[in-house]
This record gives sequence, C-alpha cells and structure tokens, in this order.
Amino acid sequence: MNTPYEPSRALTAKLARKILPYRARNEIRFHIDRPIVSFTFDDFPRSAITNGSDLLETLDWRATFYVASGLMGTHNHHGEQFNAHNITDLRERGHEIAGHTFSHSDCDQMGITKTLAEIERNTSALEAMGHTLPIEHFAYPFGAANACLKQALQNQFKTVRGIVPGVHRNKADLNGLYSTPIFSGEKLQHALAQIEGLKTSHGWLTLFTHDIRENPSEWGCTPEEFKRIVNAVQATGALVLPIGEALQHLEKHRI
Repeated sequence: MNTPYEPSRALTAKLARKILPYRARNEIRFHIDRPIVSFTFDDFPRSAITNGSDLLETLDWRATFYVASGLMGTHNHHGEQFNAHNITDLRERGHEIAGHTFSHSDCDQMGITKTLAEIERNTSALEAMGHTLPIEHFAYPFGAANACLKQALQNQFKTVRGIVPGVHRNKADLNGLYSTPIFSGEKLQHALAQIEGLKTSHGWLTLFTHDIRENPSEWGCTPEEFKRIVNAVQATGALVLPIGEALQHLEKHRI
C-alpha cells in the first residue's frame, strides 16, 4: 500500500496554514439559542456508512459526505471506498453530497486552474453516478488551501470547509469553516471537550472523520469511539444538521 500523502510540514507551510483562517474571509455573523452540530465524512470509506451514518439515522440525524470521485471502488489506508450506489442511496436517505477534488489532491500545490478543473471533473463524475443535484459545499483535501483559492471558490460554493478544529461562535468564515476531527487518541478527547462546551456556550460545531472500524487509520476512529461522540452530542440537546441545512438555519439568525 502506498504511503498516505500529507501536506508539507516545513515551517513556512505551517505558518501559512496558521494565518490562512484570517485571510480572504467570507463572514456570516449570527446569534443562536441552541447549539448546532454537523457530522461530516471525508473521501469516503464505506465504513463511514455502516458504522457512521447508519447510527446517525437511528436518531433521525443526517450528515454531509465530501466525495472525491476518483477514489470510487478503490481500497486504501481508510479501507474499502464507496461505490456509485452509495452516493444515490445516501442522498435518497436525506444525507448531503458535497465535493472534494476528483483525485483528492492538495489544492495548494495544484494551483487555482488545476484545482478548478479537478472540481469540475469531480462534479461531472458525480452526475454520471446519478447525483444530479448541485454541489453547493466543498472541503479542501488535507485542509490545504491558500487565500487566492479561498477567494476563487467563494462564488462557486456556499461553504468551503477546512480541518482547523474549533467552534463557530457568533461568526463563521464560509470560505474556511472550522472542523474538529473525530480521530482516535488525544484528538477524540479534544472533540468531546468541544462538544461539552456547547452546553454553556452555544455555537456551530462541525465534526469530521474518515474510516470508522475496529482498527482505524490515523485519520479515523473505532465504532465505539464514534458512539461516544454521538452520545455526547445528544446530551447537549444540539440541533444536528448537514452543512447546507445548518447554513440555512444560521442565515435565519443573522445579526
């Protein structure tokens, strides 16, 4: 199996990622009297359905799936990836289909022209799978972006999500939404702490993961860990909505 790609860890790259949330912002300000949580799944492996969205549906909750169409039918470090039937089935069950790049490549390295071409190819592939609804939300693969790309995607998508953990309280950058990982280990405790914090300080928390299985990748969690997250969210009394529906709710509560 090939070594999973990771963005540069050079100091300059780390600094650029640190300041990116403050650049090319498309801000919405809001006031809500009940917390909102959005579950999202990236890429996505089929275990995200069997051990993820299937559980959410028992609570009548729905999620957002960010799809990189080029991964369809493959097997990688996240396990077996989705097939075309999964896309249409999830949509029919009320989940939201959103976009990645087709090949799940680093947008910061590709540049704007190549990234836009990858996005168009991904959308066309989803249409070929039977998903004909507009793709209104996008997530940067690996969370990799830059200010120029944020600006370029602003008119194409209603929201663009990154992987910087955090809770949106009173405001959110629609060009670079925060998202807290549901990963095994210390990061799971961090996610649980952020969920607990919603009880006393309302905000919009988006969560993301990849594979959900007994022996997860570094970027996934076990079924039991995912259940802990779900139980914790349920205890907050949060409104649980896919990204698009959460945005609609916030727009009704603009300030």
